[in-house]
Amino acid sequence: GSIFIITKITTFLSPKILRNILIMIITILLITSFTLTSWIKKGVFSPIRDLNLAMKNIADGNLEYTLPPQKPKKKKGEIDNLYENYEQMRLRLKESSDEKLQGDKQNRELISNISHDLKTPITSIKGYVEGIIDGVADTPEKVNKYVRTIYNKANDMDRLINELTIYSNIDANRIPYHFHKINISDYF
Repeated sequence: GSIFIITKITTFLSPKILRNILIMIITILLITSFTLTSWIKKGVFSPIRDLNLAMKNIADGNLEYTLPPQKPKKKKGEIDNLYENYEQMRLRLKESSDEKLQGDKQNRELISNISHDLKTPITSIKGYVEGIIDGVADTPEKVNKYVRTIYNKANDMDRLINELTIYSNIDANRIPYHFHKINISDYF
């Protein structure tokens, strides 16, 4: 069987009590919402905004920009890992950029040295040719000596140009390597 009790509940939940409960629920929800929103903003959105700004700086070529330091935590989260990965990426890019600048500087110095080394024999050749043209070399022996000097200077230029070609091939990684097995005791 079943027993049913029928009573009026209106005395238990009066409109005033319902209104107070509703106000309390709304107040609790607002406080919880504000707290969670500020916690998420501080813990997620602010670090992501900082990372976005850091990425824009890298895109603009500013490899000196560092992220603001995070508060030390006992346990590292995903945002901390992102910060560490960004810093490692920035340092590698900076190192690569510095190496490229150093390589460019060395290439400029090399080209400057090569151009100087090429100008020296050319100047000598021009001087000896002018000597022949102007008649300074008035005997066949002097003309022969001047022609030999011109020939030697031209050979020097040829050697320098060959060295430059070898350097260029080394730099472009186009030199074929020929490996041979040898007995080390015979070598020494």
